[in-house]
Amino acid sequence: MGSSVAFSETRFLHDIRATAAILEAPFSERVTCKVIDSFADNFKDGATVWKATEHAGDPLSYRFFARSRNDTIQTALRVGLLGNETDCTTLIRRWSDAYGDTTQSCDFDTLNGLAKSWIYLGGMRPADEVLGRSFVPQVIRDQLRIFHAVRLDYIRFVAVDYRHETANLYFRTRGPITPTRCTEILALVGLGPPPPEVVAEIRRFVPEDFCVAVTVSMRDGKLERVCFYALKLPPGELPAVPERIARFFAKAPSHDACTVNVLGWSFGPEGGTYIKAEKGYLGDMAALLADWDCYFSGSIRKDRVLGTVA
Repeated sequence: MGSSVAFSETRFLHDIRATAAILEAPFSERVTCKVIDSFADNFKDGATVWKATEHAGDPLSYRFFARSRNDTIQTALRVGLLGNETDCTTLIRRWSDAYGDTTQSCDFDTLNGLAKSWIYLGGMRPADEVLGRSFVPQVIRDQLRIFHAVRLDYIRFVAVDYRHETANLYFRTRGPITPTRCTEILALVGLGPPPPEVVAEIRRFVPEDFCVAVTVSMRDGKLERVCFYALKLPPGELPAVPERIARFFAKAPSHDACTVNVLGWSFGPEGGTYIKAEKGYLGDMAALLADWDCYFSGSIRKDRVLGTVA
């Protein structure tokens, strides 16, 4: 792997305390130690990533990208990071079973512990296949027509957010992103056209065929948020970002030979519009994302699957 050091629980605890302090983020030593102890093998075998938002006071988040088959739900239930089985646990279990040899990756934060479980589907999967299965809540299946109307036809990752009871659907769609294309996608969550300078900034950094994530309520099917992602920003180049995000990129430690910086432009009503960021910490995030055929910032690759989309 492209990391200069192996994962160390002692080092990680030191680094996560320091990074939370840099962001003035809340930190629970007890919860963080419980997470590390419970998922030690995943942190050692996978790639670990820091996550932050622009909002002052938000916890520092972190994730492992799993490399080995696992059952994160069973682990979380056993140690009390999840209280009980829910519609969220059922959905991610069923998706995992449906796509065979999947790995479950997890998001955590420094205050509350487990936040999300998610899986890579092994490639581009038709949205009808992913969302049309009988175990997917009907309120989510009902959104297929809306997704197709804006050419969101193929999904690569799915996730569940335990705290908000949402499903997160990660589409790849044909680009490049334009003001018109951005506007039709933002209309999914009831928003109007974004400022032209925002679209220009997004277009500058996202790949030509780009990733857009849609957050869907599992309670009523409401589309709550969309997010455009730029993976592996060019070294030394950053879009215009809030001060907290700039501080995060500058100060959060990385032990990878190739540090991966990620930016997300999240749009939604009622506080849903903000900037979020990720930074590879250890375990060679770049290699794992490449294995998963993710398109990096600046890529002009055309996904052949999308060539069949009208």
